[in-house]
Amino acid sequence: MKKPLFFLFSIFMLSTYAQKDEIFGDNSQGGYMQSAGSQSFEVSFNPGNVFATGGDAFSLINGTIKYRSFSSALNAFRLGVNVNYTGVTNILRDADEENDIKELKSYTTVYGISIMPGTEKHFDVSDRISPYVGVQAILGYKHTKYTEEYESGDDIETVEIINSDNGGAGNGYFKLGAGIFTGVDYYFVKRFYVGVEMGLKLEYFTLLNSKEIYSEDSDLNEESSHGHIIRLTPGLTTGNIRLGWTF
Repeated sequence: MKKPLFFLFSIFMLSTYAQKDEIFGDNSQGGYMQSAGSQSFEVSFNPGNVFATGGDAFSLINGTIKYRSFSSALNAFRLGVNVNYTGVTNILRDADEENDIKELKSYTTVYGISIMPGTEKHFDVSDRISPYVGVQAILGYKHTKYTEEYESGDDIETVEIINSDNGGAGNGYFKLGAGIFTGVDYYFVKRFYVGVEMGLKLEYFTLLNSKEIYSEDSDLNEESSHGHIIRLTPGLTTGNIRLGWTF
């Protein structure tokens, strides 16, 4: 909780300091926000994750990058892209050379991408605050793999569980969907903003076939199909901060 608060406090201090900073222009003349022909670029992330440290997990991006193009000050086309990669290594058993015990590990890999084109309608309420509503389409793909080592005689063998929640990595899928959303941008200095967004989305998932692949004996390998899922989900981004630049 302290880390997100520290992040927001840092934004506030930057806003206060930048009022007279030439880098951000003369804010006393207005013009903080978007206008016809403006474009914006933003990232969405959890501040607590940004400042988190250590562990045996690695996560790349795991948030949304969004581009907007304003046909007028109150209307915009948007394109959001969410790319994520996460890799986790766990020690299942420590090595003990004296007792001839070998180390065993597990590996979890998850990667995916979502593309979300849409439109926004903004409302003119002040020279710094820009609330909006909108709709978007959703197209996504996710692949998962869990690999576990085990001892077979004198050898270390592996079993790979692909696109299945049996290993805890979750199902792989293709998805199509649509959503509605509402949000607000606050321009803390000229052309730079922070914001939050929430919404509701309806998605149709085609679950990918899962596989279990054994290095020891291919006769043990299995493949299963999992069908389809329809899901209605509140898209609440509590904890996520949107940080953007309009140009």
